[in-house]
Order: sequence, then structure tokens, then C-alpha cells
Amino acid sequence: MITMTEKKGHFEKGIWVEDPVIAPAAAPVKEENPIDTRLAAATKSVISAMDDLAKVTRDLVATDEGRKHIENAVKETTDNVRKSFDDILARAKVEVDKAKADMEMSQVKAGKTADLKK
Repeated sequence: MITMTEKKGHFEKGIWVEDPVIAPAAAPVKEENPIDTRLAAATKSVISAMDDLAKVTRDLVATDEGRKHIENAVKETTDNVRKSFDDILARAKVEVDKAKADMEMSQVKAGKTADLKK
């Protein structure tokens, strides 16, 4: 049996009538500045990207596929460095050979000039 004290209401024509429940007033909607909205979205995106990066990093170290990827990247980098050094050495050799030829040519010209003066 429901008593008068359990629910809010009043008597109407000898019968207890419950008062309608009024929903609490909604909190006023806070107007957000568009820059605040964009900043919040960007922050959420950065956090998500950092989480994804952490997961990929863990997978690189913890899985066979990841370790193979690292090994391939290291091998490719080593090959590129070796090729760069080979190219540098080849260019240096060409420059040394050219300088040597120029010096020999200068000596030959100097020798001819000395022979002509005699």
C-alpha cells in the first residue's frame, strides 16, 4: 500500500493523486569557442596517434614480422651508406687522377720551356 509520504502528490476528490515529476532543469549549455573545439579535437587526435605509435613500436620489437622489418631497414640503410662511400671514393679517385695529370702536364710544359731557353 502506498502512503502519502512516499510520493509527492495531493488529494483530489478524496483520492491521492501523484504530482507529475518535473525533470530537473538542464544545466545551461556552455557555449564553446570554435578554437576550443578544434583544440580539443587536435589534442584527441595527437593522443590517438601516440597510442598507435606505441602499439606499432611494441609490435616492431615483440613480433617476428616487426623484427624482420627492422632487419630489412638496417640492411637497406647499410647498403645505402656503403654505396655513398663507394661513390665518394670513386669521385675522389677521379679528382686525384685529374690533379696528377695536370701536375704532369705542368711539369712537361715547364721542361719544354727550360729546353727552349738553353
